[in-house]
Amino acid sequence: MSPSNPIGQKQLLQHLEGLAKNNRIANTYMLVGSEGVGKLSIALAFIKIVLSSSLGKDSEAVRAAELKVDSLSHPDLHFSFPVNTNDKIKKDPVSKDFLSLWREMLFDSPYFSLHDWYKKIRIGNKQGVISAKEAEKISKTMSLKSYEGGYKFMVIWMAEKMNPSASNKLLKLLEEPPKSTVFLLLSENPAGILETIRSRCQKIEIPPIASNDIAFGLGVRYKTKSSTAEKIGIKSKGNYRAACQLAENQEVAEESSADFIRWVRLAFRVKTSKEALGEIISFSENMAKKSREDQKAFLKSSLSVFRKGLLYNYAVERNSAGFDNGFKLEKFAPFVHENNVVEIYDEVQSAHDNIERNGNSKIVFLDASIKLTRLLHKKPSDAKQG
Repeated sequence: MSPSNPIGQKQLLQHLEGLAKNNRIANTYMLVGSEGVGKLSIALAFIKIVLSSSLGKDSEAVRAAELKVDSLSHPDLHFSFPVNTNDKIKKDPVSKDFLSLWREMLFDSPYFSLHDWYKKIRIGNKQGVISAKEAEKISKTMSLKSYEGGYKFMVIWMAEKMNPSASNKLLKLLEEPPKSTVFLLLSENPAGILETIRSRCQKIEIPPIASNDIAFGLGVRYKTKSSTAEKIGIKSKGNYRAACQLAENQEVAEESSADFIRWVRLAFRVKTSKEALGEIISFSENMAKKSREDQKAFLKSSLSVFRKGLLYNYAVERNSAGFDNGFKLEKFAPFVHENNVVEIYDEVQSAHDNIERNGNSKIVFLDASIKLTRLLHKKPSDAKQG
């Protein structure tokens, strides 16, 4: 999906097309909306609209301009965003230093959060900022002649991250903007932006994305089942980033469930089949190939199933939904009881902690699997049997 192709928001895009068609393009806009509603994507779509309108009937030029925006390579399209020092950029960081990472983020999805961005640029616990030096670069860039002879665009993402010095420098630029320049300030918290800057911007409110549009987007990106996508669309409350996280977690949960079923079946088979031990080794090797986050998710999911088994066994909770592939919680539950549940929990939690500490995942899973084999064959107490 192109970063300039928003999820939903058709009514808003029609409004923006009307502005361009009626030649009502302002110098400065502020796109305001909560996380995950598509401010970046809509800004890029608006830039394509403005370029297409300014190029008129020259369809070949229009297609070329749109392609350059889609590929984030248009020479008159510029970005500014909060940054800070990291292990490579030691002093006076500006957006240009992180432009390749910025493009990677946009190509993956333009619906990322500020936290996602900070993680991408590896600034640790530091907060990103749009500095006075950055504002100077913005002023210099926008005062230069347009490469292609038309509009120049500056997209300032998370504009509330401008420090006071940057805000004052940018204010001077916005008071007398260069000819044929369009500034797009994107914000989740406009109150954090200098009031005199806000007053010079045409404000565009970005509403939450409709749940059916989110469901459609999930179907395209993740091939999510329509019924699941519809539920996620409602649950995400107009935030496509949150919807993506839910869809990804759903995929991990389904994969973890299949891995768990194989894991416990192998643990039961070891007692009667020599071949099963080799399969457990193979299972451990396959788990070691997964990312550490997926390995940790699997172990956390496994703890949840053992808990469900114990609650089912003692008639505290008899909900067996969420399992397939012939796995029946009511048949598994009797093997999780007072004589082994504490040890099972400790071993799985220990495996999780070792993975988190970058332990050898193959050894961690093999050790946990062998111990699980012994623990699942433990008998419940006589009192329980009676």
